[in-house]
Amino acid sequence: MNNKEILQKAKELVELLEKQEESGKVELSTLKRGDVFQTTGKRKYMVLEQYEDTTKIISLDLVKENVEFGDTSDYKTSKVKKLCDTEILKDFEKEFGAENIETHTADIITADGQKLGTVDCKIRPITFDEARGYTDITPNPCLNDWYWTLSPWSTKERGWEKACAVVSPSGLICNNNCVSENGVRPACILKSNIFVSKAEE
Repeated sequence: MNNKEILQKAKELVELLEKQEESGKVELSTLKRGDVFQTTGKRKYMVLEQYEDTTKIISLDLVKENVEFGDTSDYKTSKVKKLCDTEILKDFEKEFGAENIETHTADIITADGQKLGTVDCKIRPITFDEARGYTDITPNPCLNDWYWTLSPWSTKERGWEKACAVVSPSGLICNNNCVSENGVRPACILKSNIFVSKAEE
């Protein structure tokens, strides 16, 4: 690439940034923990954490309601995972672009601290530890229901084969039977160089 081509690319980038600024959009990387944003206006999201070039987010509201977790507390075989891997993922890909959603690894740890492995995913519920870690920013009294985490409450050996950790709209964490129905409030990790519109809760 010669100097003329480099200058042209730089000019195009500046024009793009100016257009984004005029439209009230900002780069996702500039938002802080707890900030709320949207892209298409369809749904709002909250920033949980900023990394070097990616951003962990969660939907502000429930994406799905009245979803049964599954037959056991094993997230890998759950109905919630299947929903996240198909319908919800497609929805997020339309909103953010498939290339902007990062595959990442989440730890599967019970509420009582037993490490059961990991799961690779693009879209997922938050974990029990994340529910605790973000409890100062994630409560949303407007939610219609509790929502699932991907964390089992404990294990079969300890008498809790069919219980998962769930979170209330106010942020309270409790357990619920896997065959119960709760909401899905998914989280994901996005490339942080996309442009979004800052919003109010």
